[in-house]
Amino acid sequence: MSKNIGKNPLGEWGRAKSSNISARGIRDYAYLVIRRHGSPIHFREVARLISEVFKKKAHVATTHNELIKDERFILVGRGLYALKEWGYSQGIVRDVIADILKKHGPLTKDKIIEKVLKERYVKENTILVNLQNPKFFKKSKEGLYSLV
Repeated sequence: MSKNIGKNPLGEWGRAKSSNISARGIRDYAYLVIRRHGSPIHFREVARLISEVFKKKAHVATTHNELIKDERFILVGRGLYALKEWGYSQGIVRDVIADILKKHGPLTKDKIIEKVLKERYVKENTILVNLQNPKFFKKSKEGLYSLV
């Protein structure tokens, strides 16, 4: 029994062969660090925390490359990564707007901005520029945006 259960450096218990307990590589360390942090975090900070917490040398560029490649992480802002399991959706701002409009139907500009800012850490102008794209979004006479 004791061979099957293990403890990671963060004090968490689980199956010994699980990547959460027996972390191998920067991806697994990054996952543990971001999960422990509890909110989106910049990749440089992830590298610094890996070095501090796990006493492993984590280069910033390597950490960033691993975050990009792994499906568990979502880019939510300029260099900010969150975990997919937290409910963030993948894709660019235009995709997030499209998902919101599919889910909620036509919305006002302010409602769209409010909902996108819950998903992404971007400036309002980024959202507004995406809404102006006539290939994807149209504005009604009432001021409601919908998908083309």
